[in-house]
Parts: sequence; C-alpha cells; structure tokens
Amino acid sequence: MLNSVVQTGHKKIKVLFSHENKRIHSALVPVLSDFLSHELGEEVEVVSRYTAWETLYAATDNVFDLVILADNYRAEDLNATELVRQIKKLDQSIAVVQFSSQDQTKTKLSDGYLKLPKTRQELRSLTHFFRGAQDLRKRSKSAKFG
Repeated sequence: MLNSVVQTGHKKIKVLFSHENKRIHSALVPVLSDFLSHELGEEVEVVSRYTAWETLYAATDNVFDLVILADNYRAEDLNATELVRQIKKLDQSIAVVQFSSQDQTKTKLSDGYLKLPKTRQELRSLTHFFRGAQDLRKRSKSAKFG
C-alpha cells in the first residue's frame, strides 16, 4: 500500500521542480502535486523554478524532500551537473532526480534520471524516493546542527 511509504506526521512534503521550458511547467507542476499527494497519502507542495540559479537559491532557502531538475540549463556558469553538486553540498540527503526528453543514464551525483513523463503512470517511479526520506533528513539535520 503506497500510503504507508512516507511517514511525515503533520509535516507537508515539499518538492522543488525546475525546468526552463514553460510548457513543461504548466503541464507537470499541477499533475505532480495532485499525483504525489494521492500516491503518498500526504499533502505535497510543489515549488516551481525556471532557471538553474533560481533553483539553487530556492534549495538554499528551503528544505525539500525531492528536487526534480531538467537535464540541462542555459546558464553556462551553472549547468545541470554543477547544480546537482551544489544542491547535494547543501544537504546530501535531498533526493535529486533529473528529467530528460531523451533516454539517458543518470549523472554520478543525481539519485535518478527519468525520461520526461507523458502520463501519470510514468510518475509512479518518483514515489520510491520518499521511502525513509524523513528519517534521513532528521539524521542529516542533527549531524549538521547537533
């Protein structure tokens, strides 16, 4: 039963979605929120950003349970690989998944690399990134600040 995958108590699950294509945003952001909330049995808030720099700033200022990135960005000084590296530097326990319009393999630092989903069913693979995510975050925070 997928509703038992995440044990968050009363805390809302936060997902950061970043992609420079506005059509992809308008198609995926509402679906991500509804689908993940339904599958996980918890309220899911999806925060949306368009550029690599906006994404990094959002990840710096907020705590996210999952970050979904495009496989490339226009900023020459902050490409997708470097963005993943910077996010992982902020908090190693954050799951980072890259979406691609092409079939590719994941980069070394990201936790997954998925073909850009076209159906709700293709989003189901995202749910496994939430197993134990809250426990990892608690351990990570206590290790950094405790």
